[in-house]
Amino acid sequence: MTIRSTDGGKPITGPRPRWQSAVVCGALLATEVVAGQGVHAQTAGVKAVSAAIPSVSLDRRTVMIGSDLYPRISAPSDQARYDPASIMIANTVGAKTGLFGAAAREGLTWANRYVPGTDLPGIVQLYSLSTSGNYGGFFGARSSDNTSQRSENVIGSISLVVADSDRPHLHWAHYSEGYVPRGKTAFRLLINDENSIQNEGSPAPSADPYDFNPQHLLNNMRLDCGIGTSGAQSCTNPLSILNNGARYRAGIIFGDNSIELRDGAAAAIAFPAGYGMSWFGSAGVQTWRLFATARAADAGTVRLADDAFSVTVGRTTTPALRVEKGAIRTPAVIAAGTVPVMGGTCPVRDQRGGNTAGTFVLAGDCAGNTIVIGLSDSAPNGWTCFASDMTRGEATLRETSYSRTSATIAVARARRSDSIVFSCTGF
Repeated sequence: MTIRSTDGGKPITGPRPRWQSAVVCGALLATEVVAGQGVHAQTAGVKAVSAAIPSVSLDRRTVMIGSDLYPRISAPSDQARYDPASIMIANTVGAKTGLFGAAAREGLTWANRYVPGTDLPGIVQLYSLSTSGNYGGFFGARSSDNTSQRSENVIGSISLVVADSDRPHLHWAHYSEGYVPRGKTAFRLLINDENSIQNEGSPAPSADPYDFNPQHLLNNMRLDCGIGTSGAQSCTNPLSILNNGARYRAGIIFGDNSIELRDGAAAAIAFPAGYGMSWFGSAGVQTWRLFATARAADAGTVRLADDAFSVTVGRTTTPALRVEKGAIRTPAVIAAGTVPVMGGTCPVRDQRGGNTAGTFVLAGDCAGNTIVIGLSDSAPNGWTCFASDMTRGEATLRETSYSRTSATIAVARARRSDSIVFSCTGF
């Protein structure tokens, strides 16, 4: 075994210890040699290490390698476990394989029970388990430690997998697995991945489908197809929610007050023009779509379906509304809203109904006068209205003019207290 000092010392060689077949980073206890005082441990745990532990002296430090298995193995395991008092303090380490804290209290590697195969020699190159039951590992970076004079990437952790084999392997660049053993109910939360941003600077800028990289962007997660270089091909999809043996209780949840309101509503999902939602009846068969092609406010087309769609309210098989190509079908149209404002030279009273249909009673004789029906909605071109005197058959009412918000009805031979019904349709 050869150990080289990190401060320029000569290599120190010797026979490889019998208890270890490789340099194992998790088994090292680093101490410092002080001139005239011998070796002083940097950890109180050194007292737990027996005096028989071998050491290798370097120029200005001593490396102590724990020799006791932790704990003594009571059942077969593919790899030995190491002294819990072993600690290594180093800025730079080079090793083919690293085992860190890789032992359970019961003497076996418990992780292999949940992810089989990870405890085999030569399979996992870096094996880190928490024997304290808290954090299993930590990777971090901060830009203030980067002394470069130019702008550079600062990344806390990178996972990379390269699918370059001629064998049909399955590939994951990163895999997270949460596990609740049978009968265990004393946990409060189990979240496989959580990404949090603590912004104590200035308010974050807004983003939309056409401006998704504003200055000082704060984004919890991005899903990109390609890495920004040429030669990239298409990808299948950025996100899948699947049943891999069980179902979710809900899909995507937006917490109350988690997105700020703008123009009266929160943009929970923001689409550019031409994007929307699709429903599939079977594999590869798109049966229903909701999308918009508008590129300006109040413009464009909203297509709810390619052929027809129905709107049903309540537990019934009869649709309240069915929209087809060139036609709208409904069992009944009920006029709603406030009654229209009546003008003209014929006074009316006792109005009932909605804004576009209803009834009223004449407040005086109308031998040859007019009634102007004022509608609350503006039609694209105008309103066509039908009216009839239910009391006197010889009375006539007919529309003589219209505007986008009204219709004028000429009245002849009508008398006081005649009951009139009307209905209007915008066009």
